[in-house]
Amino acid sequence: MDDFFSKLKPNNGCVIAEIACGHEGNPAKLKKLIDCVVDSECQIIKFQIFKTFERAIKGHKEWDIFHKLELSNEEWHKHIEYAKNKGLHIFADVYGPDSYSLAKQMNIDGYKIHSEDLLNTKFILEVCKSKKIVMIGVGGAKRKEIAELLEQIYINEPFSKIILMTGVQTFPTPIEAHSINEVSDLARKYSKYGVKIGFSDHVDGSKNESFTLPLMAFSAGAGVIEKHLTFDRKDKWIDYHSALDFNDFKDFIKQVKLLCGLLDKIGKMNDYEKSYRKMFKKSPAFSDNFKKGHILINEDIIYVKDVENSIPIASHSLIGKKISRSVNKNQLIKLNTLSPKIGAVIVARCDSSRLPNKALIKINGRESIALVIDRIKRCNEVDQIILATTNEKADDQLVSIAEREGIDFYRGPTENVALRYSETVDAFNLDHFVRITGDAILCDEVMIDKAIISHLRSSCDVTFMKKMPFGTAKEIVSSDTIKTILETATSLNNTEYLEYYLENDRNFNINYVDSEYVFNPKLRITLDYEEDLQFFSEIYKHFGKTNLKFTLLEAIEWLNQNENIVLINSHKIQKTPKNLNLDVNLNI
Repeated sequence: MDDFFSKLKPNNGCVIAEIACGHEGNPAKLKKLIDCVVDSECQIIKFQIFKTFERAIKGHKEWDIFHKLELSNEEWHKHIEYAKNKGLHIFADVYGPDSYSLAKQMNIDGYKIHSEDLLNTKFILEVCKSKKIVMIGVGGAKRKEIAELLEQIYINEPFSKIILMTGVQTFPTPIEAHSINEVSDLARKYSKYGVKIGFSDHVDGSKNESFTLPLMAFSAGAGVIEKHLTFDRKDKWIDYHSALDFNDFKDFIKQVKLLCGLLDKIGKMNDYEKSYRKMFKKSPAFSDNFKKGHILINEDIIYVKDVENSIPIASHSLIGKKISRSVNKNQLIKLNTLSPKIGAVIVARCDSSRLPNKALIKINGRESIALVIDRIKRCNEVDQIILATTNEKADDQLVSIAEREGIDFYRGPTENVALRYSETVDAFNLDHFVRITGDAILCDEVMIDKAIISHLRSSCDVTFMKKMPFGTAKEIVSSDTIKTILETATSLNNTEYLEYYLENDRNFNINYVDSEYVFNPKLRITLDYEEDLQFFSEIYKHFGKTNLKFTLLEAIEWLNQNENIVLINSHKIQKTPKNLNLDVNLNI
């Protein structure tokens, strides 16, 4: 469960089957409940492991009950091993050093500290040393108490994986005693500590709210729900009040999987929505016959339902555009009927951790960035080539190469590559741009032209090249799209990985163009490591003798017959930064 904590998000619908005292101190009932959890397809089970003296002193009104519920060390070892063998992940409530020591012996996945021990900082810090997930009950806790505890954990055990479990613990808890906003409030107040929020559900298991309340908690941002389980609610004993019986619990898990899946719909347009758009959305058309060179005004545009299932274009984006050829009345307005300006924007800088100054490394006597420029110059559909680099002094050398090669350049932000694209687009009045990375030495002019043509015909926001060798696929992006990303993305970390944002098809109309290339799946055509440099050197050594203007297809055909060259760099794995942490959901 190494990555379990990071995946605790509402849309994952994580439910912990809380056994609590449902076994009644009877090992046979405990085994039966474990089987129920397995059959329900819930993946996590939680037990309450305790010694009676940790829960109450002799003479306390509940001492006899706890004593009856206490299971031996041997029984716990036996049944937790049984649960593990059934494929379940194990969490356990621990109430003091003795129960924690026992749980630790069984190497379970995580612990829970009951809210009754919230002020027992010494004990909580000891449990945090386990480096396992630690759930901490905060029902009935003051905000000051929570804050002070988290600060102590942060100081003493800063890498702890903490889940704050909210929820009122009366049996059963009346619906009016709950506050769903508590979930989002805790998440907001204590976000700096990196905690997750969970919900301990104790509502009456016989009421409809036993289904709806946990789902509301998920929608409010809870990453995990504790749900009590009993075999049969008719057996009215301890913990049955808040528990679902087996059949209801099984249905509950199905509901959670279905409905929590809906929480993940932002960012992806489903098939029903796509079908609706095709059937009902109107597309712009010319209101009359117009000759080449006519500049569009509002009166020139009408909207119709067409039979081509075109991607609709907003009228305001068409005003002032020049018609590229004569058109007829009611003819659909597509980008290829206008005169858009297409730029190829090559993003590069000298700073590279894996292969320093890779843009300046010479292959066959030419800098690698110059080889990229050579490729783009062969494109028929590109109006302008621009090198987009940074204001760093080290990148003066790249500017010199751009000037030498007769292309334009723009200097902008170092880290925010999306902003650099946007500023470049504005500086050169581009309507659309081809996104080219400086390591794309064999970017394919044939596919770039094909993708531009398809992009304009489809009137889409983004066109992706598919079925391309690694390192050669590029995108065609409308200028409005890059501005939308900058204005609306909830996170702009690592914007050099722009495809993560562009693939958000709820917000962008996406077009795909497949290549017809057949290539070795091990083929890696990008410059990032010494092995990549050796790989390209071999290619240019071969083609440089006869054909310096060789195409990507020619290179692929040669490489398909020379696997020894392919194997030079095929073992290298392209890794994104560990802190990528991209949120591609846009706030539109």
